[in-house]
Amino acid sequence: MKNFITKGKYYWHLFQYRHNELLQQDCLCEELKSKLKVKAIYHNSKAVELAHQCDEA
Repeated sequence: MKNFITKGKYYWHLFQYRHNELLQQDCLCEELKSKLKVKAIYHNSKAVELAHQCDEA
C-alpha cells in the first residue's frame, strides 16, 4: 500500500514538473518565469526522491 501511495506522489510531482516547464516556456513575464522555474525544480527534485524510494521498496 505504501508503494502505491509513493507511486501516486511520484506521478503527481512529475505531472506538476512538466506542467510548470510548459508554462515557463510560454510565459512572457520574467518574474513569473523565475517563479515557475523554482516550482519546476522543486517538483523535479521530489519526483527524483520518490523514484529512489520506489526502487528501494
